[in-house]
Amino acid sequence: METDLFATCAYVDLDMEEGSAWCVRAGHLPPVLRHPDGTTEIAETEGGPPLGVVAQADFPMTPLRLRPGTVIALATDGLVESADADIDEGMDRLAHGLSASDPAHLGLVADALLGNARRSDDVALLLVRYDGMASHPLRENWTVWRVPQAVGHARRFTRRTLRSWNVPEDAQDAVLLIVSELVTNALVHTDGRVRLDLTLVNHRLRVAVADASPRTPVKPTSIGWEATGGRGILLVEAMSAAWGSLPVSGGKQVWSEVTF
Repeated sequence: METDLFATCAYVDLDMEEGSAWCVRAGHLPPVLRHPDGTTEIAETEGGPPLGVVAQADFPMTPLRLRPGTVIALATDGLVESADADIDEGMDRLAHGLSASDPAHLGLVADALLGNARRSDDVALLLVRYDGMASHPLRENWTVWRVPQAVGHARRFTRRTLRSWNVPEDAQDAVLLIVSELVTNALVHTDGRVRLDLTLVNHRLRVAVADASPRTPVKPTSIGWEATGGRGILLVEAMSAAWGSLPVSGGKQVWSEVTF
């Protein structure tokens, strides 16, 4: 971590399609699961030391199996530990409060759990409910080779995919424009591999272009009439219901979503 400080950490990777999760802990509290029948479970997860304590450490991954309606609670020890109660008692209290709550309204659940906390330290609480998926996403991906026809190849792949998914023509036009702009930006402004991912969930289509550069695209505040570039992100924003950028494996992924 390039510092003398250390920190505890809990990380849960949730697969919304499969209803499974992997949990990794570094000196942190385990997740608490509230099952659909109202019973709670403090997950038995292996862990490693806090981050920054030793240079090399093992952090075992523990699988969690979820049923639709399961609530996962992650908290810092400030929520469960106090001068007159140890961590085990606090975790049992958290599990009981979660069991007695109504999982349909997680905001109210969080208010109740935080309201009963005996606070002597900073408190952080994260709640997520896994509801299952009525329909599974459709996915396709394309590796963009750095050749003169790269953008055209990406557009043809996209059009074939959208037609096979029965996406309406007007939505196809918007998606093709977005693909052109995002792929062009990645090829012009970055080096290394470029990957195009298409995902369709119900009537929401997501375009994601990943590259090896961590630099986030910046939307220009103004463009003069004589400018030869800089309009790509403005076009993406105009055609998208939402768009953004997130870090991925040392690079980034720029994404856009179109609804129809």
